[in-house]
Amino acid sequence: MLLTKVRYLQVMIMLSGLVYGAGTVFPAYADNQPLQESSAQSEAETAVVSPSLNPEHSAVSYDQSRGQILASLPHNASPRYLDTLSTLYAARAMQPLWQERAVVKAFEQQLAEVAMSGVQPQFARWVEQLTDPALTGMGRDIVLSDAMLGYLDYLAIIPERGEQILYGSSGYKMKAPSEARISQWQNAFNRGDGVGFLASLAPKGQDYQTLQKSLVSLMAQAGPWPQLVGTSTLRPGQVSSDIPALHSILSHYGMLTKESGLADSQPGSSVYNQTLVEGVKRFQRQQGLEADGVIGAQTRAWLNTSPQQRAAIIALNIQRLHLLPESVNTGIMVNIPDYSLVYYLNGDKALQSRVIVGRPDRKTPLMRSALNNVVVNPPWNVPQTLARKDILPKVRQDPGYLERRGYTIFRGWSQDAQSVDPFMVDWSTITENNLPFRFQQKPGAQNSLGRYKFNMPNSEAIYLHDTPNHNLFGREQRALSSGCVRVNKAAELADMLLEDNGWNRSRIASALDAGNTRYVAIRQQVPVTLYYLTAFSGNNGQTAFRTDIYNYDRSASVGANSVTNARLLIQ
Repeated sequence: MLLTKVRYLQVMIMLSGLVYGAGTVFPAYADNQPLQESSAQSEAETAVVSPSLNPEHSAVSYDQSRGQILASLPHNASPRYLDTLSTLYAARAMQPLWQERAVVKAFEQQLAEVAMSGVQPQFARWVEQLTDPALTGMGRDIVLSDAMLGYLDYLAIIPERGEQILYGSSGYKMKAPSEARISQWQNAFNRGDGVGFLASLAPKGQDYQTLQKSLVSLMAQAGPWPQLVGTSTLRPGQVSSDIPALHSILSHYGMLTKESGLADSQPGSSVYNQTLVEGVKRFQRQQGLEADGVIGAQTRAWLNTSPQQRAAIIALNIQRLHLLPESVNTGIMVNIPDYSLVYYLNGDKALQSRVIVGRPDRKTPLMRSALNNVVVNPPWNVPQTLARKDILPKVRQDPGYLERRGYTIFRGWSQDAQSVDPFMVDWSTITENNLPFRFQQKPGAQNSLGRYKFNMPNSEAIYLHDTPNHNLFGREQRALSSGCVRVNKAAELADMLLEDNGWNRSRIASALDAGNTRYVAIRQQVPVTLYYLTAFSGNNGQTAFRTDIYNYDRSASVGANSVTNARLLIQ
């Protein structure tokens, strides 16, 4: 407590200089700049700077401020940042911060979004407090400030630990934001730019606008949600007691419309008729599922997903937008659960392609890197994990497998490693734990990388590549690889990248025909982002949902419990 009071006195001395013209201590917030950290400030520091006090108001003491804060709150409301709030409001002579309705509503919207994402239970508690009718006047002002401090801390750690927080379930330890961040907040509010400051904290771009619009709509949909209770696959023409619930769900989502001729579906019938089948196909396409009209486990799960659950999924994906660039001029963006790649060139979508990503037990990692070369007719050095788990069992049964599939064995990974005759190896003595060999597949029609490999530096040996088996791209669910990203339009992507480096189509064709491996450096490295959104703005401008193939949306199931209070907060 003594240290807190000393710090309070230091801040008050500094504030007195600010009030009477000594200038601003920290850089002011600018609408078009992110919050900046001061290298000299620790995140654990809890002082407040530059609140532009009214000289007519005499500052109150830290202890007086603390006492008035506690007295202003209901007995069950305990501030998370009591020390920081005591200093802040003491410096303001207990004057309220949140006096503009537009500012309050803008913050409550963002607070509701992060609460519904489920990434930190404290945000749900703040939303609950703010919807308590007993919280009024100065007490409400204090809770809003308490929540703002938590929000500023959260946004500060997202760039560094966002993947762990937004794709895991371990959460994070909250602490007070730095003085620099608090100063930017205070300065913006005191010069009447609270709305602009809050806008700078939110994600940008079309995805956020689309998701936010859908979120508000879903939150307004209260009440119980119909459920399909059957567990067996439902096929066209079959009879099911789930048909009334199915009709209600499809109608709710606009899948049965007069314009499409699907409105007259006889909701009292128990037959899964063609009208409902067509409605289910439309629904399946919206979720990225195979539009076959068959209601299996995945389709049933999405049909049973309530608006509240969808709202939480959207809220979580809104938070994930903080990890993505606001716009892409030139670069490759791969959305893992959407199985899609987009190559942007000078701000335009130059190429869109289906991709195959890692299966759940061999996940494609989230990543930011840059393509630095294209390999034409690449060999494939099989990663050790795949060599041990996939190839070794086959070789132990049949050493001839290697020759038939174009593999050469090398003793080690050096450039001058010696080749080994597979028939001279006693494979019965080789196990996953003592495999001393490297398997390399020669370029050609059977090569698992196809005709092109796109290298990008990273610690996990992940790259983009072609494949000899393009039939798999016809599937809607394409989490099939061992982690690397197979690109359906690899040839088109290679053409564009190589032509930018002086290769014409004739030269590319000649190199392919020759069969020799060629490494072509890219003059201007192309940024690559492998990201993971299960809700985003689709091609039709509506929110599209995708199956959570890696089980990264776990926190949304917790966040769904906050939807009711969040709806009360922002209505």
